[in-house]
Amino acid sequence: MKSTFTMPGSRALLLAAMLAVPGLAAAQQAPVTQALSALTSKAVRQGLSEQDMASPAITSQYTDASTGLTHVYLRQRHQGIEIHGAVANVHVASNGRVVVLHHNFVSGVAAKVRSTTPSLTPAQAVAAAARALNMPTPRSLSVEQEGRPAEGMVFNDGGISLDKIPVKLMYQMKANGELALAWDVTLAPLDAMHHWNVRVDAQSGLLLDKFDYTVSEPVSFAEMTQQALASRGWQQVLATPATANRVNVPNSYNVLPLSIESPSHGARQLVVDPADVAVSPFGWHDVNGIAGADSTNTKGNNVYAYLDRNGVNAFRKGASPDGGPTQIFDFAFAASAQPEINKDAAVTNLFYWNNVMHDVMASKGFTEAAGNFQVKNYTTTNGTATPGGNDPVRAEAQDGASLATPNLNNANMSTPADGSPPRMQMYEWSGVTSVNVTAPASVAGPLSAQESAQGRSLAVVGPITGTLVPVNDGSAQPMRGCNVPFVNAAAVNGNIAFIRRGKCNFSAKIKNAQDAGARLVVVMDSIVGSTALVTMAGTAPDSIGIRIPSLFINYVDGTRLLAAITAGQTVTLTAGTTARRDGDFDNGIISHEYGHGISTRLTGGRLNSGCLPNTSGYETMGEGWSDFFGLWMTTKPGDVGTTPRGIGTYAVSEPVAGAGIRTQPYTTNMQISDLTYDNLGTPGYTETHSVGEIWCTALWDMNWAMIARHGYNANFKALTGGNNMTLRLVLEGMKLQPCTPGMLDGRNAILKADSMLYGGSNSDIIWRAFARRGMGFDAIQGLATSVTDNFAGFALPTTLSTSKQLNEQMLEVYPNPARDQVLVRTQVSSKSAVSVELLTMMGQVVRTMSVPASTMQQAGVKLNTAELANGVYVVRLTTSEGTITKKVAVQH
Repeated sequence: MKSTFTMPGSRALLLAAMLAVPGLAAAQQAPVTQALSALTSKAVRQGLSEQDMASPAITSQYTDASTGLTHVYLRQRHQGIEIHGAVANVHVASNGRVVVLHHNFVSGVAAKVRSTTPSLTPAQAVAAAARALNMPTPRSLSVEQEGRPAEGMVFNDGGISLDKIPVKLMYQMKANGELALAWDVTLAPLDAMHHWNVRVDAQSGLLLDKFDYTVSEPVSFAEMTQQALASRGWQQVLATPATANRVNVPNSYNVLPLSIESPSHGARQLVVDPADVAVSPFGWHDVNGIAGADSTNTKGNNVYAYLDRNGVNAFRKGASPDGGPTQIFDFAFAASAQPEINKDAAVTNLFYWNNVMHDVMASKGFTEAAGNFQVKNYTTTNGTATPGGNDPVRAEAQDGASLATPNLNNANMSTPADGSPPRMQMYEWSGVTSVNVTAPASVAGPLSAQESAQGRSLAVVGPITGTLVPVNDGSAQPMRGCNVPFVNAAAVNGNIAFIRRGKCNFSAKIKNAQDAGARLVVVMDSIVGSTALVTMAGTAPDSIGIRIPSLFINYVDGTRLLAAITAGQTVTLTAGTTARRDGDFDNGIISHEYGHGISTRLTGGRLNSGCLPNTSGYETMGEGWSDFFGLWMTTKPGDVGTTPRGIGTYAVSEPVAGAGIRTQPYTTNMQISDLTYDNLGTPGYTETHSVGEIWCTALWDMNWAMIARHGYNANFKALTGGNNMTLRLVLEGMKLQPCTPGMLDGRNAILKADSMLYGGSNSDIIWRAFARRGMGFDAIQGLATSVTDNFAGFALPTTLSTSKQLNEQMLEVYPNPARDQVLVRTQVSSKSAVSVELLTMMGQVVRTMSVPASTMQQAGVKLNTAELANGVYVVRLTTSEGTITKKVAVQH
């Protein structure tokens, strides 16, 4: 809901709040008025004038039934025109008390504004925005929804945008502190790789600012993935499909069900009637709120899922599987086949998981009122439907896989404001290059290799089997292959050319071997002792016309193979690529992408999608929340927090225990995952995904600490169980945190959420989890827009750290049982050095040391247990705040 409040003073503001919002029920008017009053009072105390606070716009507001909180989100205005980025959120309890208030309103607005009248028309602004983004000029542009400039209007797609084009007059803060009058324009380019929200100068049309609603993987990540794939030759064991033949059970889906991460983690199952009647009351195939399904394919109120191999980026007839009148979505899945063979099963799985995410997250706070994704909002207040709607997730399976240059090894989510549908694009992932020496026996076995970036890929022309033939170019170092024609061209013809790195570029070597008739080229490194692999990029003009595939192997392996050939043995090998992996079957990635939509809609309110910058150098937590959602949704009974969990292991063809696509696996075991707030801003931890890892690590620790206290509940839609309670805290925290939050803002919001949901009964768990990862009471955040001004802190608040009866949960002992050593760590503060002792059960001290409290909080200490007899021992820490003891078993 949007409203205008004109205010010469605080009293006028309060009166406007009561009079200018006729859509508000009386019960809602009071908390809105209280929110505005509190915001004005705080802003004036901080130096803003009454003129600065004269007319804030309420972008959205609603009362949360689960907490009783009324969430009010606002934007600053000057003379009726909103200021981009100047936002506030105020949260009012049912008793009228303001429990949280954040704002970044601008002071002295009148002096900073240079113009209030635009020179460009709205249509000219659209053309200027398209120019700035290197998009085509709009064609036949027409207004489809009228509105005053400051309120906004909507154009058709102009032939250049996947969606209609909203345009609005706003102010944009410039680097020099001026507020420039600007047109705010949102464009979704036809390739769907971005969804831009930009501001162009209303006088000149020059680009002032842009924000991408699409959150995607960066190029550097894709390169990292390719490098990792090159050296992995293990056999994949995929779960056998549970159903071999189609069944005849109405409203059924053959999918990887809730908590099963991928085909590597478990078999598909037939799931019947999975829709949650509380939040999807008419089932998953309804769009009108009337009993009875409205479609027989994967289209419904929460998601439109469809195949998009050609990159059309639109739901169309024939692009989704048909379940028939009884909605039976039971399609075959061949584990080792190329993704296209499994297209119907893929779309079905994508449809199922988007719906499951919708239903589970709605039960935890991502509701219609909060801006979730639905065609029709079913709930009403005083006979009026909940605002929003018309925004189901457009989930595109195997996106662009058939294009000449498919976008592999990726996934993304675009989330505009409520009322505009988000788009999820799931991609295929490169298969693993597999090179095996088949003879002679002395050198036979898998070979680490990196496929070249030029020529035809092994995925297209492989597998290739042949004899490895060292080339002879007639020079002093004949294996370099730089001179033509080759002396032994006849031997190379029809076989695999073996070439040494050096002198000329890779492209020239490969082209020369191709001209000699080679079917495949293997280039060995010339750096003595090297085991590294490189990607052989193309160099024009030599790279033009290369058709055959090529591989790079390291010096050590190359020397071994060359020695066998020199000894008169025939070396043969087979090179190929496994089938591509389909991201539509990696449910951790699906959950991750959906999670971007959740965090975007909940932070700053449903109509402000610009509060979570996805730019490197920010304390970006979005990737961390999304990883957490992926881990949370795929946790099953019997799992433990110490087990390392990788992200995307199926997609990158790793086994379940693989490292995945992050710098470290997620686990509560700090010997495996040692990330803390101290890593932020260090080499490798400035990019959005690696920054997000730090945040997710703290959330994951908190989740398992909550499970330790409250248990695990396999019913993901329940409100009990430590796992379900944690998810509620995370979602509620998003609502309470400021726009553009930092990690300590997020921590504080979760603590506040605990006070609202559980009376603060879990604050000790929350503090310990975050302190363990360097976000303790003494940590300093600095600017959320920087990763270089934060300081880690590992201390607990005084109320937690001064207790004399210290619980053993304050003491970490890993591993337990121990073998050769044990790590001991605590976040308890101590004014003096901490005494660390290891005792037998009879009280005999067998190990002792004294270390600074800061060491115990950050790195901990390692006690040698290699020479101790098997048995149970006691770790005892003595601090100025008390003593902690914990048992540890030693097993050799």
